[in-house]
This record gives sequence, structure tokens and C-alpha cells, in this order.
Amino acid sequence: EFALDNRNPVVQAEQLNWLHYLMNFGSITANDSAANFDGIRVDAVDNVDADLLQIAADYFKAAYGVDKNDATANQHLSILEDWSHNDPEYVKDFGNNQLTMDDYMHTQLIWSLTKDMRMRGTMQRFMDYYLVNRNHDSTENTAIPNYSFVRAHDSEVQTVIAQIISELHPDVKNSLAPTADQLAEAFKVYNNDEKQADKKYTQYNMPSAYAMLLTNKDTVPRVYY
Repeated sequence: EFALDNRNPVVQAEQLNWLHYLMNFGSITANDSAANFDGIRVDAVDNVDADLLQIAADYFKAAYGVDKNDATANQHLSILEDWSHNDPEYVKDFGNNQLTMDDYMHTQLIWSLTKDMRMRGTMQRFMDYYLVNRNHDSTENTAIPNYSFVRAHDSEVQTVIAQIISELHPDVKNSLAPTADQLAEAFKVYNNDEKQADKKYTQYNMPSAYAMLLTNKDTVPRVYY
């Protein structure tokens, strides 16, 4: 997506066309509105022109009226892959049209709970390092709208698989682009390692991490499965 000139009006118009097509995919391809998408995830936000976020925001307001009330907005949530800690304030300044990523929470879930004991940080970091201050949080609707997650397809999974491939096949130049056989071999190691009490590659305390994710206040949990 960032190999294209996202500032070009022609490219932006095509982006809008694709957005409309995907949001109405079921209706267009099978006359089945139940197969339409409810929202989108904008990939690699820090690498594309910010106009694309406004184009998407304007579309959702015009097509669904997401700016009219919370009930409608909740039916059409869109999320941003925006890793920079400058992004939440930027998103807020432009109207909170999409859910920004709470990378503070993501980082702490990973490093305070799921890492090997020798690398694991303190739980106190949840109170010291945050997007939403939950030390004494009795507020409603004051936090920047955000989502949080423990792992995703390319975070804490793809990277782990790449590490396994690198160790199994040191001659592979790019372990993020393995052959099908190498990938299958790595997943056997990955799946077996998940079952071990003493893990070499995969995450510890995943039930605890998800328990915190799913019961946390002032965030939308994103579940990877």
C-alpha cells in the first residue's frame, strides 16, 4: 500500500472505490447484505498519506451515519495499525474517526506477562506506562477511543515463526519468506512448544493476558484466533 503515491488524487479515488466495494462485498457479489463488511483495518498508517484516513472517515459518515450516535458507530468500528505513540493525539485532534492502537497496553501485556521469566517486566508498568490512566479511573467517555491486543498475525506470531525457521535453516536469507515446507516444519515446532511448561519460542501466561485484555476498561479488545 505504501509503494503507491497515496497523495495522488487518482490513487485516492481508487482507494475510495475499493472501500465501497469491500463494505458492500456481499451485496455486490451475491446480493447478500449479510456478507458485507462492518468496518476496516487501515494497515501501516505511519507509512501512508493521512488523507486516506479522512477519506475513509467521510465515507463511513456518509454511508452509515457513524457520527450520529454511539449505537451506529459501534456497528461500524474501524481500527488503525498506528504504532507511533504520536498517533493517538493526532487521531483525537481529527475527531477520533477510527480506533487508535493502544500500543502501551500491547507492550505491557507482552513484556509483563507473556515473556520468559528471565525477560519479563514488572506488573507495575501497567500503572506507569499507559494511553489510558487506570490508576483511579471512574470516568466514562473521556479516553481516546482505542483498541488493544496481545498478538496478531504479524506480531508475536509471524516473528516467532521466522525465528524458528532461522534456527532450523540458518542458510535461509529471509526467514519471513519461507517455502511452504519450511513454514509447515516451523509450525510443528511452534505448536509443540505452546504445550510445554518450559517454552523456548512461544508465549507464557496467555490466559492471564487475555483475561486482562477482555476485562480492561476504556478499550476495545481485539482477539486473535
